[in-house]
Amino acid sequence: MSAKVKLYSNPGTRGRLVEWYIVELGKEADVEIVNLDTREKEQKSAEFRAINPFGKLPTLVDGDMKLFESGAILIHLAHKWGEFKTPEDRSVAEQWALFGTSTLFEAVFVDQWRDQAMPDLFTALDGILAKQPYIAGSSFTVSDVAVGSYLLYIPKYQPQLDLKPYPHVVAYMQRLAERPACAATVAAKPQEP
Repeated sequence: MSAKVKLYSNPGTRGRLVEWYIVELGKEADVEIVNLDTREKEQKSAEFRAINPFGKLPTLVDGDMKLFESGAILIHLAHKWGEFKTPEDRSVAEQWALFGTSTLFEAVFVDQWRDQAMPDLFTALDGILAKQPYIAGSSFTVSDVAVGSYLLYIPKYQPQLDLKPYPHVVAYMQRLAERPACAATVAAKPQEP
């Protein structure tokens, strides 16, 4: 029996989006999730830096491989668990993972770029989602986790942003948030103390 995959995460990090994908695939039993206490800086310990020299979350250990960056982890898991049927499937997923972690993130969460980049980007995204229910077509894929997670962070981290001009993006966000795996991870409400 092969060793479990180990995901180092924390509910306040991008590790949550990897957890979403794991739950979507029904692979919770195949992954050990290790939540590090970021307030105690456990991710900065010498022991953890031996796994990820940057001391950042999420980090995945799969056999001898140590992998960081949420987009790379998503692509690895999609490949490992058979989502990609063709090289083109993988390329499309890589495109959307890079889009989510760079282009979309910067357009929404970097103040100096938002006014210039967000309207054009969201107009294009709204046009895509007007023609298809999911980011890469008619079926939910890892691309939806890669892009949807950042969209779903908007209400929490940028609640002042008006998304009403983008009704297809808003409807997409709602569809994703209603998925049980997303509701249990990325869209989960914080627990009351």
